[in-house]
Order: sequence, then C-alpha cells, then structure tokens
Amino acid sequence: MVFMSSKGDLAKYPFTKEAQKYIENLNLDIRDLVSPKYSSLLRRGGERVIEALEKGIVSYKDNNYVEELLSFPLARLLVESLGDDYLRRRYAVAESKRVDKLLAMEENDKLIYIARETFGWDIRKAPRQSIGGRFYDYELNVVNYLEYAPYFQDKYWKLVNRVLHKGYVYLRKNDVARLISEAVKWRLMEKKGKPPVLPPEIKEMVNIIESKLVAQKKDRGIDGGFGEVSRDSFPPCISKILSDAIAGKSMSHHARFTLTSFLINIGVSVDELVEIFSNVADFDEELTRYQVEHIAGIRGGGTKYTPPTCSTLKTYGLCEKNELCQGVKHPLNYYRNSLRRQKGSEKTVI
Repeated sequence: MVFMSSKGDLAKYPFTKEAQKYIENLNLDIRDLVSPKYSSLLRRGGERVIEALEKGIVSYKDNNYVEELLSFPLARLLVESLGDDYLRRRYAVAESKRVDKLLAMEENDKLIYIARETFGWDIRKAPRQSIGGRFYDYELNVVNYLEYAPYFQDKYWKLVNRVLHKGYVYLRKNDVARLISEAVKWRLMEKKGKPPVLPPEIKEMVNIIESKLVAQKKDRGIDGGFGEVSRDSFPPCISKILSDAIAGKSMSHHARFTLTSFLINIGVSVDELVEIFSNVADFDEELTRYQVEHIAGIRGGGTKYTPPTCSTLKTYGLCEKNELCQGVKHPLNYYRNSLRRQKGSEKTVI
C-alpha cells in the first residue's frame, strides 16, 4: 500500500518529506504566493498564525488541498519574520495539536509510515496478544520514545510506567499520535535562517499578526518592563509556591515549572533559582540547573517559557487569591500591576 500519495494527505501533514518534495517541485517564488492565482493563500497562511494565537490550535480545511498545503510554509515565514519566541512556540504548539487530532483518526499503518519516513523512528506493529491484560498497537524503540516522552509531565509517560520488552516500548495509537505531534512541535520551534525580503502584501499580513501578538502579550503580562525584582509584589500563588520551595516541601512538576518560569521572566538568575530549589528534598543540582536553563531558553529550542495563566493554575490546584486578583488573567500581569501600585515604596528583593 502506498502512503502519503494523495494531496489530501499532504495537506493534512505538510511537515512530511513527501509534502516538502511536492512544494519544492512547484518551484514557486515568494512573489508567486501573492499573485492572483494564489489570492486566497496569503489569507489562509495568516489565518493559521492568528488561529494559533487566539484559539491555540490550527484548523484543517479540506476544501482546497493545495492551498492548505502551501499555507503551511507561508505561515512559518510569517512567524519567522517577526522573530518572536512566544509566537514561535504558540504556533508550534497549535500546529502540533492539529496533527495530534488528525493522526488519531488515521489507520495504524499511516502513523508507522510517517514516524519512519519523516522522523526515522524504529517502530512496528505490536503482536495481537494481551500484555498485562491490555492490547497494544505499536512497538517503538525506547531510544525514539525517550526523545520526546520526557517532555510530558504526566506520570503516564514515565518509562517506569510503560511496558518495555527487548528495547521496545508498547504503545497505543493515541500515544504514537501524541509523540509524533510533539516531534512536529519541536521541529517547528527550531529557528530558521533570516527571512527573505517580503513583498508589501506579506508585510501587511505580518503587521496584522504583530498587532494581535502585542495585544495578547500585553494582556498576559508578557510585555516586560518589570525592573527590580520585588517579592512584595508577587501574586499570592507565586508567594505560596516560593515559600514551599524555601521550606523544602514536596512540590509538583506544575508548581516547579510555574515558579521557575515566573521568576525567570522577572529577572531572577539561573543560579538564584538553583539555590531556591536546593532546599527541596529531592534536589539534584545538575538536573535542576538543566531544567531551569531549559525553561530560560538557554538550552533546547531557545524558547523562554512563560508561566501558566490564572485559569490554568486554578486547574492545577495552585491558585491562591486575594482582593488584588480581581480581573487579573496572568501572574505576570498581577506582578506588573502590583509594581505600579508599589512604586516609590521600599521593595523586598530576592
């Protein structure tokens, strides 16, 4: 059976080798993308990026396969033209969610084909027999599994909780779809070279996206300008997590990530953060430093992470409220607002 042979497949999975080859064979110039023949292409490319910003997931439209396929590299061009790490990550995550959703509806052989041909994974069908009372769809080489599974915080993905046999991890269809989508995310987070000179039509779309990006970052408190670090201005959720860390209490992965990403974004150094976590019982300096540097964008894809929104923290059970939280959607927003109120007063510095 031949896989990835239809334009529909290429449109759904534009990151595959086959899709990239199809695009290359068209031999299009950047000026062609704004010609009357592709009049709706720029609109769809911009729509993909705006959907990523506003909805957190990119839709799949099957009414025009060629447009859907070509809008993918154009959307990447729009993202890279702005050179913003927040936008790059936001877009990568949104495209990966799109891929995860589509792969979950595919036949098993197609997932194997994409995993092998696009990412070079050692993957095969699992034997149709019950293992520990469960049936599995795939066997994936443990080396390939460990490329991306450690990025998932849920204990479900820890290798100790998986069925491992002769160097292969047994997985279900949704597991492999999730791993492939994670691989797509990290590929899209890689910084590309300097963008080419853009035609006015594309520059106009870049400006539209930039205005939406600036507005969202401001709304989420990611527009910087914090100045000297003031512990008195911390939101109550961060104060509680920080107190737990200093007291050496057990902390969840979500709590550690929230504290680290918050403090990194207001100017606390990697060394200071490592020192804070040194009080925790399971402290490992080398591992802690690596994780902090990854969140700070020093390691990995170069992305500096921001803390979760207030609604997400509520989901994690980390929300702590006071009267100043009214109307605030993000911890960094709370901090910035609090600094303005505290302006001129004495600050407690970490």
